[in-house]
Amino acid sequence: MNVDWIIFLSGVLNSLIGILVWRSNPKAKLNIYFGIFCLVVSVQIFFDFIFRFFPALFILRCSYAFAVLIPLAASLWIFEICNFHIKKWLYFLFFGSGLIFFVIAFMDGLIVKEIRGLSMLGYEGTLGPLFMIYTFYLASYIVFFAWLIYYNQRAAEKVSDFSRRTQLNYILCGMLLYSGFATVFSLIMPIFFNIYSFTLLDAPCFIFFVGFTGYAITKHHLFNVRIIATELLTFALWLVLMARTFWSVTFQDIIFNGVILFFVVFFGVLLIRSVIKEVEQKEKMEKMAEEIKRAYDVEKKANAELAELDNVKNQFLMTIQHHLRTPLTSMRGYSDLLLSGAFGKVPPKIREVIEKFEASTTSLIKMVNDFLDVTQFQLGKQVISLKDGVNLPPILEEVVGDIKLEAEAKGIHLKLEKPEGDCIIRADESKLKAALVNIFDNAVKYTEKGEVAMSLKVESQKVKIEIKDTGMGISKERLPKLFDNIFERTSESKKSFTMGRGIGLYLASQIIKAHNGKIWVESAGEGKGSTFYIELPRN
Repeated sequence: MNVDWIIFLSGVLNSLIGILVWRSNPKAKLNIYFGIFCLVVSVQIFFDFIFRFFPALFILRCSYAFAVLIPLAASLWIFEICNFHIKKWLYFLFFGSGLIFFVIAFMDGLIVKEIRGLSMLGYEGTLGPLFMIYTFYLASYIVFFAWLIYYNQRAAEKVSDFSRRTQLNYILCGMLLYSGFATVFSLIMPIFFNIYSFTLLDAPCFIFFVGFTGYAITKHHLFNVRIIATELLTFALWLVLMARTFWSVTFQDIIFNGVILFFVVFFGVLLIRSVIKEVEQKEKMEKMAEEIKRAYDVEKKANAELAELDNVKNQFLMTIQHHLRTPLTSMRGYSDLLLSGAFGKVPPKIREVIEKFEASTTSLIKMVNDFLDVTQFQLGKQVISLKDGVNLPPILEEVVGDIKLEAEAKGIHLKLEKPEGDCIIRADESKLKAALVNIFDNAVKYTEKGEVAMSLKVESQKVKIEIKDTGMGISKERLPKLFDNIFERTSESKKSFTMGRGIGLYLASQIIKAHNGKIWVESAGEGKGSTFYIELPRN
């Protein structure tokens, strides 16, 4: 291949890079401006290519004129990528000076006076009086752009924006490579050594600047670069095969090269499509991964806030309960002293009031203790202290005895069935009794008439306690979550017992679980009674 075609191929590659970068995001200003820049560069390179076959002074002047437009076109995307804003009058001055040099390039003898012949990749001729000013003008653009990009690169580094810093590094690297080669071929060699053989290589060197910048613009999504690289490689191969086919001498060579070109085009299209499909899949996966990460971060932050709020809530409950229990205990102590006659004889009417006061105080203390136990369970603290040798039947008798007066007041019959002899288990006696009282008390409170029966069955490895009532029953919807919710009571239960706290069953379930036992409930439905089952291990 003739060396002149190096210039042509560089122009084609610059055009392809511009098209592909623009195609990657056609609506983005940066991609549009970069496409315009690549178009201007390609036009200037093609003038250089035409000049190699038609070495006319006018064509060379066109090349120098379009070389002035290159920095003007570059300023569009460089200002955009660097977020650089200048005043309108400076912008007009910036472009106005470029248009002046564009016109000067066409004036006779100001940039190039004459052409004496062509060299390997340049020309031999006489430079005009404004050539040095023209060269300095173009060089000043390069210096300014390099400073602007370097300044933004440093600013990105200070704020740890590594993606933007890498992007600007690629652009700066491409600019320095182009400016280095262009300075050597078009300035140092012609002016200082009178060598013009490589002057037309400055334009092809734009491939470094355009290539690095195209990569940098799509750097935010590296998979796009894979598509561009695949397309560039495929298009370059097509161009080479087209050139071979065009320059074939014999008919046999034309057919052979044409068939190869056909298959390369066919499989090249398939290759590009497969790469695009792979890239799209990876982009989707990456996008999903980013969304999952964002969701995880949001959930993590929300969980942290909820945990902190929950901790504050628990601390508040603990503080309130301790502050409530202290005065209530004192109140019950004083009422006991009054009833015992420590302060003198108490008249019957006043004694009746004090007894009611003591009963209310005792109920409040039990409520506070229940709240305290619930909070302890929710905080994951050790509430239960299991001990060996606890006899279960006496505990059941105490439970029935504690509820007996309330049941008699409502006309409800209480029943206790238990085997003869002892039934020894490992338990926290006070807490287990509190759990059984809560369940048995609930059965009495929500039973209007009939009976509440408690039975104990002893097996080899476990004991089973049943508490059966003829009360209002439980709907099938509420059965699975009866022990999971605190403060949730149905409207019917509120009518039957307005003073219910709504924590008895939850607390009882937590105590039974802490005893390594199980608790569940069965009911045929509302109005058909309920049966609570409690299983505890014997050992």
